[in-house]
Amino acid sequence: MGLQNKIENEIQILMSLVERYKQSKEPGATSMVVAYEYGLQALMEVYEVSQQEEVIPF
Repeated sequence: MGLQNKIENEIQILMSLVERYKQSKEPGATSMVVAYEYGLQALMEVYEVSQQEEVIPF
């Protein structure tokens, strides 16, 4: 499994967890949503950077 696929799989897992906790009535569910959304945002940024081609100026 390549890096891109691994990142995509992890993004899917985090998105599923966010949706699960958004619908949950468990105590602390809101905190879990915030935490997973933060992790998801960071992972999405890594994914976007990994998609870009590196430009070498010379």
